[in-house]
This record gives sequence, C-alpha cells and structure tokens, in this order.
Amino acid sequence: MNLRDLAVPTVLATPGMRVADLFHECVRVQMPGIPYRDAMGRITGKASIRHILKMTCLPDYLTKHSHMLGDHLDHLRFPEVNSREILSRTIDGFILPTLSHVNSSAPITKALAIMEQDNTTYIFILDGDEYHGAISIMSLAQHMLNLAQS
Repeated sequence: MNLRDLAVPTVLATPGMRVADLFHECVRVQMPGIPYRDAMGRITGKASIRHILKMTCLPDYLTKHSHMLGDHLDHLRFPEVNSREILSRTIDGFILPTLSHVNSSAPITKALAIMEQDNTTYIFILDGDEYHGAISIMSLAQHMLNLAQS
C-alpha cells in the first residue's frame, strides 16, 4: 500500500496566513498542523495548533510547574486569552522549522516509527517537494478498522 492512499489532503501554510485560517484548515481535516511553504516555494517547516496555543496562551512557568498545580486553581490569576487578537495574527512568527515526514512509498510501520521517534501523532507525506497530505494515528486506526470490516 502506498501512503499516498491514506493521506488526508490539506492546504499548505504560507507566509502571511492568519492563525484563524490555519485553525479552520486543521479543524476541517482533523490534523493538529500542516506543512509550511516559504516564499521561495519550499516546504521548510510546519504550522502547529499546539505550538501556537503554547506560545500565546500558556506561560512558561505553568508548563514548568504543571505537576504541582491542583485541579482547582481559583486562587491563581492567569493571563487573559484574547481569542480575537490571537486569531487575527499571522502564523509567520510561529513556524516550527522541523516537520516529521516520510516518502509515500515507505511502509506504514516506518511512518509509525518516525512519529514515535519525533513524539508526534501525525506525519506529512512528501516525495521531494511534492506534498500529498498527512496521516495521523487516528487516520491509521480508521484504516485498520476499515480493513477488518472488509
């Protein structure tokens, strides 16, 4: 089986794209991120919902000390999350320079191994600069369920 057959097509993130547009695309295809194509047309990183939320909504001290936080945090004051302001920003300052990817002819086990090594739940299918889409552990689970039913 070619991984291209399992790939969920997505748009590519580009310079100047708004965070809202990225979030809409990721929600539409149920992927936590999409590849980033720079102004030269090269895929040079990824735009990730998790990374944007981490950078805009989560102070470092909370992450560092999360194991000490209780379930009821009413006594702590958190920075206000301004959704409109965050969504109106461009993604340009949030691009991660590395992205997990695999060739479309690779076996599923290699895709899973790379996802595990990179501590991610999704991977992009790239043949050189040609992007085919993304697969996630959820799309792989759905594929396995479909195979078992046929």
